[in-house]
Amino acid sequence: MEFTALFLAIVVAMLVAWYGSRTLALSLFAAVLIGCVATFLHHATDALKLSF
Repeated sequence: MEFTALFLAIVVAMLVAWYGSRTLALSLFAAVLIGCVATFLHHATDALKLSF
């Protein structure tokens, strides 16, 4: 679910970059980038339960 939200946020940021102001587009991009890093760190630190 969070990947869908991140994808939609990227789409909104690109639309704002195309039609809107530069500062709003850069701030949305920064927010999406922080969200992507937070999602990556959340999933990268999960312990894998492997049984062989």
